Amino acid sequence: MTTPNTAIDSVIEHANETTKAAGERVREFAQIGVRKATESFEQINKAAQTASAELNTQFTQAHEGATRISLKALEIAKEDADAGFAAMRDLVAAKTAIEAFDITAKYWRGRLETRIAQAQDLGAYMRKAADDVVRPVQERIEKLTKAAA
Repeated sequence: MTTPNTAIDSVIEHANETTKAAGERVREFAQIGVRKATESFEQINKAAQTASAELNTQFTQAHEGATRISLKALEIAKEDADAGFAAMRDLVAAKTAIEAFDITAKYWRGRLETRIAQAQDLGAYMRKAADDVVRPVQERIEKLTKAAA
């Protein structure tokens, strides 16, 4: 026969075992949650570092492209200034009005031809600089699109 004390002791022992088992399960779930959260954070951190490195590369390429374009524009300005000074020197040295007119006409015809060539050249520089910046973004989008499909 069981006495009231043994019944209470049995209930208390059973409650202690249940509480201990429940505590172990909660601890296991918590450990799993922490592990998954850590793995997710590491993946997000890695993706952020990759994106940051790619952005730095693109900004560097954009800067280099802008520098090349600026240097090309300065080269064009120097050529224009040199041609203008040469034309003024020849114009001042002209002996007749017809010679001065010929110098002026030759100067403007040459400048027009040069400007067309310079515009094409500068356009090519600008297209290349833009392509260098945009290409990695396009490749990344294509890669993500293929991975998602």
